[in-house]
Amino acid sequence: MRETRELSVSRVVLPLVNVMGEVRAAVPELSQEEANIYDRQIRLWGLESQKRLRAVRVLVAGLNGLGAEVAKNLVLAGIKSITLLDNHNVTNDDFAAQFMVNRRDVGKNRAHSSKAYTKNLNPMVEVESEDGELVNKDDDYFRKFDIVCCTESLPTEDLIKVNARCRNLGVKFFCGHVWGFFGYYFSDLIQHAYTQEVPKLAKAGGPGPAKKRKMEDDMSAVIQKVMTCVPLSRALQVKAGKASTGLDRKTSPLFFLLHVLLRFYDKHRVDPCESDKEKLVELRGEVATDLAVDKERIPESLFNTISKEMCATSAVVGGVLAQDIIKVASCKDPPLKNFFLFDGFECCGLQENIGR
Repeated sequence: MRETRELSVSRVVLPLVNVMGEVRAAVPELSQEEANIYDRQIRLWGLESQKRLRAVRVLVAGLNGLGAEVAKNLVLAGIKSITLLDNHNVTNDDFAAQFMVNRRDVGKNRAHSSKAYTKNLNPMVEVESEDGELVNKDDDYFRKFDIVCCTESLPTEDLIKVNARCRNLGVKFFCGHVWGFFGYYFSDLIQHAYTQEVPKLAKAGGPGPAKKRKMEDDMSAVIQKVMTCVPLSRALQVKAGKASTGLDRKTSPLFFLLHVLLRFYDKHRVDPCESDKEKLVELRGEVATDLAVDKERIPESLFNTISKEMCATSAVVGGVLAQDIIKVASCKDPPLKNFFLFDGFECCGLQENIGR
């Protein structure tokens, strides 16, 4: 029989401060019940990190497959509250990747239809659902959250507007999307302070036998670092050939593919599918010219991987995205900076730091 042990809970309360120096929320004490439920997570990333998670309020805008994956992972991790926002109704296309809704929900709002499933994942997390357009929300609405994650299809100018509003209010911003085998997310953490455990450097000659056991218990140190990020507008305006921008000959073709897909939505107000390859090829030349790169850096073969949202791609991108949000919320370990790009056809994910 598995032994059950109670985890001793500290009574220390720490403030959660944003980049503007405002105390957004007090880091709560954990009850013994919470400590028992989150026991495995506390052992993974520590009690103080779990306390910080229990103070964080997250908005997930866009309850497609990617949004559902992010919401699921955050709720299971034990954040304070999550708000689901969506202005679209459930359609048959959603069942390819959105696991929170069922056939009875067709024609109903996606956020409201996803609320019950989300709440059942972890009754300790506050779950709200709302309809409406994210870009039309005012500053008071955004102030209710510590982190905003937008996974719905929006014109690039609207994503930039939402990012700018979050940045002005000191709210961390994520956005992402999935097209077939390809998916991405972007993060603007403004200025993000975090702690990281690093190994201590051994002294020349090494320890003597008598000291070896003692040193095994103290082989690492915790240091604090600060990450400074750029807004989405800056990251998307960078052109090749300029120093210290991160856009150079080593930049992955996936980053240029992202530009093509964003431009397709800006032009057609709909996500591309398998039959839109010719339109994507046409946009390839425009993007290459605007970014000052050769169009051969955007291979036509990449467009063969583009289709409607796929559950497998959403699961991978949503898992990495939620993991980064957890890192940001807990202020433990460095999150990715600033683009994560995933090629499901090659089963390869990578980071691009564009705009520096």
